[in-house]
Amino acid sequence: MTSRFPRPPDSGSVHLWRGRATAAADPAELAVLATAELARFRAMVPAAGARYAGSRAAVRRILAGYLDEEPGRLVLDRKACPGCGSADHGPPILASPHSPLTFSLSRSGNDWLLAVSADRLIGVDLEGADAVDLELVSPMVMTPAELTAFRTQLDEHGRRRLFLRAWTRKEAVLKAAGIGLVAPLREIDVQPAVDRPVTVAHDSLVGAPAWVVQDVATGSADLAALAWQADLPPAEISWPGTALSATGWQQLAAGVS
Repeated sequence: MTSRFPRPPDSGSVHLWRGRATAAADPAELAVLATAELARFRAMVPAAGARYAGSRAAVRRILAGYLDEEPGRLVLDRKACPGCGSADHGPPILASPHSPLTFSLSRSGNDWLLAVSADRLIGVDLEGADAVDLELVSPMVMTPAELTAFRTQLDEHGRRRLFLRAWTRKEAVLKAAGIGLVAPLREIDVQPAVDRPVTVAHDSLVGAPAWVVQDVATGSADLAALAWQADLPPAEISWPGTALSATGWQQLAAGVS
């Protein structure tokens, strides 16, 4: 492995990486995608395709950097959803080469956030402060206790922030459990009024007895959350990409062989 690329995380750590896709698809990014990824890219409108290609290429380059492998040689797949058995929204896996690495990707507009760990189930979610009809959507996804906390907020900013905190926490937990949005969101309480990490449990959240979810500071107006198995010790969270330049990690990861 190139000496400048970070060492892979172990089971006691989570690495977070953040980036932004270009407005138009980069041929260098398309070159590392698999056939199925390219087919999905071509089926999208150009702007969405560029965001998809950019984030998928980033995942490949980062995992490849850890493994001293070529990004295009990685085989990325999904496990079957433990809830319904579908592979369309099951947890992502690195099918080849064999590795204990686990990962979770989230996209919001042009921005993406990637969490990488080892031998533990993780989920991450990133959401921008885009316009949303809070009064319409909140009863559809929030528990009664969450709605009470939401409605006690005195201003629009407070309500929007609490709603996005609830949403990112729920998404992160569902991704960690691998079941996607088929879960009953109005029954899964993530305590968005609580600033510290919280423990979440529900019969639909298979894979672990409970999950810990916490907010992640992104350095922007976006909100993010990270979830992991509650039956494992807390993980040390770090941002290894901040030690590299904006494009340095891409150049390093793309250059390993």
